[in-house]
Formats: sequence, structure tokens, C-alpha cells
Amino acid sequence: MEKRIKIAIIGAGASGLFSSILLSSRNFEVTIFEKNNKVGKKLLATGNGRCNITNQKISLSNFYSNSNISLIKNHIEDFDYAYCKKFFNDIGIEFKLGQNGRVYPLSLTSSTVVDILEYESLKHGTKIELNAEITDIKYAKNQFILNNFQKFDKLIIASGSIAMPKLGSSESGYQFAQKFRHKIIKPVPSLVQLVSDNKNLDVVSGVKIEAEIDNKRGDFLFTKYGVSGSLILDISRKISKKLQSSKNVKLSVDTMPDFSHEQLQDLLSRRVKSLKDKEINIWLDGIMNKKLAKYIIMNANLSSSVKYAKFLSDKDINKIVATIKKLEFNIIDTKGFETCEVCAGGVELSDINLYNMESKNQKNLFFIGEVLDVDGDCGGYNLHWAWSSAYNVAVNMKNTH
Repeated sequence: MEKRIKIAIIGAGASGLFSSILLSSRNFEVTIFEKNNKVGKKLLATGNGRCNITNQKISLSNFYSNSNISLIKNHIEDFDYAYCKKFFNDIGIEFKLGQNGRVYPLSLTSSTVVDILEYESLKHGTKIELNAEITDIKYAKNQFILNNFQKFDKLIIASGSIAMPKLGSSESGYQFAQKFRHKIIKPVPSLVQLVSDNKNLDVVSGVKIEAEIDNKRGDFLFTKYGVSGSLILDISRKISKKLQSSKNVKLSVDTMPDFSHEQLQDLLSRRVKSLKDKEINIWLDGIMNKKLAKYIIMNANLSSSVKYAKFLSDKDINKIVATIKKLEFNIIDTKGFETCEVCAGGVELSDINLYNMESKNQKNLFFIGEVLDVDGDCGGYNLHWAWSSAYNVAVNMKNTH
């Protein structure tokens, strides 16, 4: 009987579990090494505990890399939404559709996804080692030697990024990659809240609106430290990159994107006439959240003598409209790796054979998931990359030493 090929996977997260199911079902002898005391710890936290599995609208435009992002085009096409849905349905996970194409398990609990992935992995014969941190990898006589004693024919690095260290993430994947001469694009936080030094943020803290930034629209949340919400998470990659070379970044927010500048000018001018005896905070309160109204007035640079609507000049109304349509924030930092959902950066794509995710520097060494320099928009795209890269490594793995 031919000896089975032994594969080690470092990391029992989304990509590690997914690839183990496919590889074990192809009769590879698979062992996952997970340094935490349970599998899928970060996966449990995704989608606010609901697990945003994927998105119906998977497109290359939703993914980013410091390399040419079109390098992963085949991944997105080979493992599209329809195939993703079929895989999860086949293992017992039904889908529930949310806003903007987001897809969740019907149970709306991430533990459903983790439990079933773990069950399927074990059912197909994968051995899962918990509390088993790999600290050393050597390659000798066509085998990978882990922690100086366990030998494997092939090795898959699925260790994730340094995002959310409280859930057990670390730099180990980058370190292993560098050991085999791979270049690491320095990671920066992505899908992360932004810190501002604007004054009076406590006045508007907790207010959530639909806003627009650079033609992107979504939920925008004012906080005591700065800004958050899905819209901020989506643009945070660009801001993080800019902050690498600048102490601060200016952010302009349209807080009423359903109104043009002219429409808002007309509305406020009419309200001055009909509500002239209102205090200006109350006067503006009629068209937006009262906390936001107060913050807008504070930032519109009006004369302190303007207390009532009837004292507002056309120039004052112009200032208020300009503040509403271009509310400025001075961004000085992000909330960092502690709270970011993913990282922008990681193992550079140019040294990876993206057909099967194998290292060009080391035979039988593979990288999948978040450890690579690929990240996606908020809304299930990052998990889809985990599934699609895991799919590609598994279906194209050769049954030879």
C-alpha cells in the first residue's frame, strides 16, 4: 500500500480548517497545529458574532494588495459565490442574506460555522492538535521538521495576520515566510476605527448616520476618540497607508448625501423664514440628530452673536451647508492592530505560485488566507479570500512527494 502524503497546516482558522476538509477528503494525512485552546477563535468574532461568511457580489474590485491584485483573479472566478454556497450547503450550513449582499449562516451565530467546519475536518480524518504552537521549522531531506521532531512532506502556513492579538494572532506566519526568503509587506491595520483630535467629539459621540466619503456611502458612527462604522472601515486601508508617511490625514465627510449643496441651501433658507424665532441649534435639530446639529453649529464658525435663526445671513447659511456637506476630521491614528479586523500587507504575492499557492522559493511550502498580502472590503470579502485560497491549495495539491 502506497504511503499517504503527510501535510501539516499551521493555524486552525478559516483557511486552515477549510483546506483540511478538502485535503483529508482527498486521502492526504493532515494534521493541524493550533496554538490556541480551540479552533476558529477569530472566526467566532466575525460579523459581530454572526459570521459574515461571504458576499453575493464577489468581484476583484473588492480586494486589495500591494502587488497586482489581478493576480488573484482566477481565485475569485474558480471559487465564486455559487461554489461557496454549494460547499457550505453541502456540509449543512444554510445561508441567510443581509444588507449589501452580505451572507450569514441561517442560525446567525458564528459558532455554527466553526463547529461544522471542525466536525467535517475531524470526520474526514484530520488530526487537530490544540495548544500546539509551532516555534521552529526546518527543511531537510525533502521534509519539514516542526519543533525539531515532527516530520511532514508538505506544509501549509494558514496562521493569519497580526490583527486582533487578543484572539491569539501573531507574527509567526511572517517569520516563517522570511525563514524561506519571502518578502513581507509591512502590515498596517485595515477595517479599523480612526482616531481624530477634533475638539468637542464628546458632544456628538454615539450618533450614527448614513454618510458619504469619496463617493462611498455607508454607516458612519461618531465616537469620543474619532470615527467608526462600516463606511470608515471600508476607507481605513487608504488612511492607514497615508498615516505611514504623514502625522495626520484630513477626512471630509458628507453628512447629508441625499441632498445636493443647492437643495440644502434652499431648505435652510426657507427654514430661516418660517422658523426665524428658533434658537439655531433647535432650528437645525429639525432636519438631523440634535447632537449632530449642535456639533455642526459648533464647527460652522458662526459669530457668537448669532443665537436665533432670524440672525442667520446668507453667508452663515453657506457656512452651515458647507459644514454639513464637508465635515472635516483630522485623523491622527487608527485604533491599531488590537481592534482591526484584518491587515493590509503580509507575504508578497510575487513569490507565490497562485495556481496552487506554493512558494516559488521552497518546494512543498504553501501560504493561504490572511498571512498573504491580500485584504478585502468589509462585508464578507476577507472570509471569501480565506475560503478561495484554501480551495486553490487543496484542489491543486499533488499527490506526490
